[in-house]
Amino acid sequence: MNSCSTSSKPFAFDDPSSALAAMIDRLQAVDAEHVPLADACGRVLAEPVVTDRPSPACDVSAMDGYAVRRDELADDMTLPVCGEVATGQAPPELAAGHAVRIFTGGAVPAQADVVIRREDVEETAEVIRLRVPVVKIQPGANIRRCGENAPAGTRIAEPGTCITSPVAGAMASFGYVQAPVRRRVRVTILTTGNEVLGAESKPQPWQLRDSNGPSLWAMLNTLPWVDAQQPKHIADDPQTMAAAFGEALDCSDAVIATGGVSVGDHDHVPSVVRQAGCDVIFHGLPIRPGKPILGAIGPKGQVVFGLPGNPVSVMITARRMVIPVLRRIAGCRMAEDHPVLVRITNPDSRVLKMHWWRPARRTGADTVELIRSQGSGDVVSTAASDGFVELPPEASGPGPWAFYPWSTNP
Repeated sequence: MNSCSTSSKPFAFDDPSSALAAMIDRLQAVDAEHVPLADACGRVLAEPVVTDRPSPACDVSAMDGYAVRRDELADDMTLPVCGEVATGQAPPELAAGHAVRIFTGGAVPAQADVVIRREDVEETAEVIRLRVPVVKIQPGANIRRCGENAPAGTRIAEPGTCITSPVAGAMASFGYVQAPVRRRVRVTILTTGNEVLGAESKPQPWQLRDSNGPSLWAMLNTLPWVDAQQPKHIADDPQTMAAAFGEALDCSDAVIATGGVSVGDHDHVPSVVRQAGCDVIFHGLPIRPGKPILGAIGPKGQVVFGLPGNPVSVMITARRMVIPVLRRIAGCRMAEDHPVLVRITNPDSRVLKMHWWRPARRTGADTVELIRSQGSGDVVSTAASDGFVELPPEASGPGPWAFYPWSTNP
């Protein structure tokens, strides 16, 4: 059985969605640019896509067959064939009492008002004979009318739309050689922690190889509208951090830092962010993992996030909190996620007095199973997950609950 209640907490926001909305409301999309259509897949439209001519551009045949005048037809009659329309050719004139052979997509002669299907006639090279009663041949049959898909000047894709293969195909059909898109969002990733080493190192038992930088890099590099720089590691030193943040803010639309964001003696990120002139929107949310998360707006409108250093916290808070904010400055029409609802096949009775993000593996279209985890540092169990479910405060049971997959495109 499901249960759900809330309790007050000393946080700026009671839930992650409210915190997200507060940041998103403060942000503007990055500037626009034009790129070759061939390079625009996945990019975000900055302008509407408008048809430069009707679609179809003329009346065309929907079938292989014969273009004729409907009022000239009679049962079991024969008609001489006076020409042929191939796809991509201008149609000939249809002489009275004749038929024109036509193929699917061919332009219908102006004098014709119906196309008889090839299987509805007996044909030779010179004549055709009707095999069906005339009453079954309706005026306009098997003709796609000029502009029936869209007249000239129709908006067919709005700003904020990601250019998918159908959108790219439509743009090419209407003469777009260059695509008007938002420029890619420049993101700097900063990792912290004196105990953190590179993946190539041989750490001592009390040291760690960095997983936060590679996991963020992998998540962001799936997004064609993001230009993420290689992660940079900085020492837990206020001066070093201040210099790194200042440099990052100068060249980035978004800065994402991992670690050093709590209230310990060596957690310098919050003070460095404030000293850089950033306006902190929230520092701490009623969530697990990721409770110490910090979200801020830079002096020039940049996005700044400080994520807790534990690897699972980084992955989940980046997916749930960072990605929607990046969508906003990328100009995406829908910034926030619209998660699917799933049921948990192996629910337990554990509850928290905060929003709980639990890694899970998909078992069906609307079912998941929870991944047994040892906590926010357990990268092993998280690697076996497909995403995570979000349980409200004091909630338990099979759900349905919101599920956020690791895939990040809107």
